[in-house]
Amino acid sequence: MLTKKLIVSVLLSGILGGMFLPSAFAETAKLTLENSITLAFENNEQIKAAESKTKATIWDWKKAKGEEGLNIGFSHTSAKIGGAYWKVYNVEDDPSDYFINEFSASLPLYTGGKLENIVKQANIGINLSDLQLEAIKQDIKYQTIKAYYDILDCKNIQKVREDAISELEEHLQNVQDQFYVGSVARVDVLRSEVALANAKQNLVTAQNNLRIAQSIFNKVVGLDIMEKTQTADELGYEPKHYDLAQCVEYALQHQPEVFIAEKSVSLAATGQKIAAASYKPEIAATATYATYDTKINEFNTKEWLVGINVKFNIFDNQVTHDQIKAADANIEAAEHQKNDTISTVELAVQQAYLNMTRAESNIETNRVAVEKAKEDFKLAGLRYKVDLANNVEVMDAQVALTTAKTAYEQSLYDYNLSKAELEKAMGVKDERLSLDK
Repeated sequence: MLTKKLIVSVLLSGILGGMFLPSAFAETAKLTLENSITLAFENNEQIKAAESKTKATIWDWKKAKGEEGLNIGFSHTSAKIGGAYWKVYNVEDDPSDYFINEFSASLPLYTGGKLENIVKQANIGINLSDLQLEAIKQDIKYQTIKAYYDILDCKNIQKVREDAISELEEHLQNVQDQFYVGSVARVDVLRSEVALANAKQNLVTAQNNLRIAQSIFNKVVGLDIMEKTQTADELGYEPKHYDLAQCVEYALQHQPEVFIAEKSVSLAATGQKIAAASYKPEIAATATYATYDTKINEFNTKEWLVGINVKFNIFDNQVTHDQIKAADANIEAAEHQKNDTISTVELAVQQAYLNMTRAESNIETNRVAVEKAKEDFKLAGLRYKVDLANNVEVMDAQVALTTAKTAYEQSLYDYNLSKAELEKAMGVKDERLSLDK
């Protein structure tokens, strides 16, 4: 009975202990690229900050709308009052207490377009914040994709380094066998051992690069930096038959930065209208109701007023003129910025497109090179066994094989990353959106 209790206790402690292991030691589930993007969207602080700014712009718009409506206020004054004017009312105490309660109401009837354009400006602010949030999301999405692909690339390079070690170990064994029977000189053994040692150092570098790539990825998606992230996807080649002109056209219709630039022009134009409103009169319906007396608990004297209030700026020392000129300059600057943004987007699309097509053309070339390099290395090893090739030829063939494999993996990485850059430059919201012909 005691033994059974002990076994159950050990099992439970093991299970519970596993539940509370530090994340650095916990086994993490394999992440797909899709899962990684979702994680980044949930955890990224830049996105959260942009979402909060969007909420703030909505409240700014509501505030601007409220300025167009009825405003009711109340004020109370407690004071001492006296002097010759006060004696007209036959008040014996001089000075005496004086109390006023006043209710006031006002409703804007006409402001020369000022309030209407302030509301419009606030509405543009909402649109801008939404577009900025989308731009940040697309940037975070790209950062996540790049970090994920960096891990895959480092894993592939690590595999290339491991293959190189296996190939050199096999060759070293062949050299040692030849040396033991007196077919080759000691120098062949030494050079093969040096080549193997260098390959092992390259593997250590590749392993270190992988850990760094995992840490960078974890930061982007909001995971523990110390976790050894496991990835489920592989770097592959999926042809995309994009057309450059179509990509540019799509970008100009969907890229958030283009819309942000256009909205900035509208924002500046609205600011000009707000400034120009100062040349026009402001008309408001007003009403007041006041009670006042020398005793706070009486308020026998009452007064009310209902009417129209008109304000018109006659002379302001050219302040309004200068505000309009400044607004005109802001419009001009926004137009130039919009044109520059369009050019920048077009350039980014073209660069990403050309990089993608270059990498795509290299994939097949490098794949064929790998096959030929494998055959060359195999033949060099066989020829070395029968004394038809020297050790340098075999090691050169192995270096060429490693170089070919590395170039192939690099072309896969370049292609996939350039495709992600192209979709970011185009403003594609969903990576599953296809622009194939």
